[in-house]
Amino acid sequence: MLSFDISDRQINIVKGDNSANKIRIEKSLSVAVPEDMIMNGEVINLSGLSELLLTNLKAEVMMDKEAVVTFSSSNIVFKELIVPKAKGNEFLSMVQNQMQQEMGITDEYSISYTIVGEAGEDNPGSVKVLATACPSSIVEGFRKLFNIMSISLRSVNISCNSISRIVLADKSNLEKMPLLVCQIDDNFLGLILFENGQMAFARYEPISEEDYETDEYLTEAISENIFRMEQFNKARGGPGLDNVVLYGKIDDYIKLVDALDSLDVKASVLGVPSQITGYENFEFTIFANAIGALYKRNKQTERINLLEVDTATGKAGSSSSGTLVTALVAGVISAALIGAVTLVVSLHEGSVRDDIEKTNGEIDKCNAVIAENQKLHDYLVTVNDYQTQVNVAKNNLYSIPVVKEGIFKEIENHIGSGDSEGAKANSYTGFSYSKNDGTVTITEVELKEQQTANDFIQSIKDDDYFADVTYSGYTGTGEAGSPVVISSVTMYLKPIEVEDDTQAVSGEVAE
Repeated sequence: MLSFDISDRQINIVKGDNSANKIRIEKSLSVAVPEDMIMNGEVINLSGLSELLLTNLKAEVMMDKEAVVTFSSSNIVFKELIVPKAKGNEFLSMVQNQMQQEMGITDEYSISYTIVGEAGEDNPGSVKVLATACPSSIVEGFRKLFNIMSISLRSVNISCNSISRIVLADKSNLEKMPLLVCQIDDNFLGLILFENGQMAFARYEPISEEDYETDEYLTEAISENIFRMEQFNKARGGPGLDNVVLYGKIDDYIKLVDALDSLDVKASVLGVPSQITGYENFEFTIFANAIGALYKRNKQTERINLLEVDTATGKAGSSSSGTLVTALVAGVISAALIGAVTLVVSLHEGSVRDDIEKTNGEIDKCNAVIAENQKLHDYLVTVNDYQTQVNVAKNNLYSIPVVKEGIFKEIENHIGSGDSEGAKANSYTGFSYSKNDGTVTITEVELKEQQTANDFIQSIKDDDYFADVTYSGYTGTGEAGSPVVISSVTMYLKPIEVEDDTQAVSGEVAE
C-alpha cells in the first residue's frame, strides 16, 4: 500500500504494509510540488498533480493499487468538546452537532473526532473529545485525484492523527508529558500538544521568510510558536512545557537546540518505534506522517477517516452538488426574469400584446440555446474525463518493462566464457521474468574463483543497465575449491519512458 503525506510544496510517499502489528517499509519517495497545484491542503490542479505523481511513482517502481492520505491545512478547526456517551453514528452525530453549534461551521465541513478520556466528576456520563472540522472540498479533491490515478483511496486522515500513533507508541514519551511535538518545514509548522498520555490540541501554522526580519526565520518561527503553545498549556492549568520532540526537515539540530535553551525546554528528535522496520535507507523524520498513516485506528475511540465520516453523513460523492446548485440558481433567476416581464406586460396588455409575444419568442429561443449549450458542455466534460482515463491506462501499459535481446547480452557479459587457460567462467541454471514486478531473475549463479557475491552484483550495477540489482543467499568462500554460488540474482528492469500525449478536447458552443 502507498501512503501519501501531502503538503502544499512537497509530498512524501512510502510503500509498505501493516500486518501482525508490524509496519514494514519497502520504499520511499519525496516529490516537490509546484506552487499552482495545492493551496492550503486543497488540490487545485488535478490533472497536473496526477501526472506529476504517476511519473515519479513509475520511475521509482512504486505503483500500487491502494493508498492512504494524511495532510495538514490551516483551514482545519480543532476543538475540545464534552459529549455524552453514545455508540456508533449516534455519537458521531452528537459530536458534529455540538461542533457546528459551538464553532458556527456549516455542513460544508467534514467533522471527525478522537476520544481522549473521561470528562471528569463535573460531567458524569460524558467523555472528553478532540474534534476536527475540515473543509469537505479538501477531502473531495483527494477523492478525485486518486480516481484519476486509478488508485483506490482507503482513508484520508489529518496529519496530527497520523503522527500521534508514532509518538504514543514510544512509551518513553509518556514520562515527558505535557509534551509538544513539532513538525518542521520551510513553509509551515505542525504543532501537537500531548497531555496525560493523549493528544490534547493541534495547530498548523503557515510560515514565510517575509514575515521575519532575520535570515534565521525558521528558528525564530519555531521558538515563537513553541512559546505560544506553552502559554496555551499554562492557560489550561498545565505546568508548562519541559520537552519538545522535533521531526520533519531538521537541517541544523544543534542550532535549534541552542535556540530552544532560552525557552528552558529540552529538545529531542522523534524516535522510531520498535514495530517499524525498513526505514534504515531514508530519513525517518521526513516520512513519519506517511508511516503513521499506515497504523490501524482504534475503532473504540476514533472516527478519523474523513472518507468514512463523509460516507456515514451522506457527503460522499457530493462533487456534483455544485453543478446542481448552479442549475437551481439559474432556474430561479430565469423564473424571476420571466415573472417580472409578465408583470410589466400585464399592466399594458392592451397596447403591447404583440411585444409580449415577440419577447416570449426570444426567451424561448434563448432557453433553447442555453439547453443545447448545456448538453454540449456535459458531453465535453465526459469526453475529457474519458480521454484522461484512456491516456493514463495507455501510459501504464506502454511503460511496463519488457525483456529484449539486450538483457540477455548484458547477463552474458557478466557470466563470461572463461579464458584461454581454461579458467572456469561464471554460470547460472535458471532464468525467469516477472511482468508484474518488471524483474528478471537468474538462479544458482556459480562464480569463478576469487570473485565474491558483492563484487559480482556491483559489476552489474556499475553498467547502469538495470534500475537495481539484488541477490539472496550464497554458499562458498570464493577460494580454490569453494566457489561462490548465489541462490538467486534479481535484476529490476528500467521502465519504458512514455511521452504523455494527453490533450483536452476543446469545443465550441452556439451563440
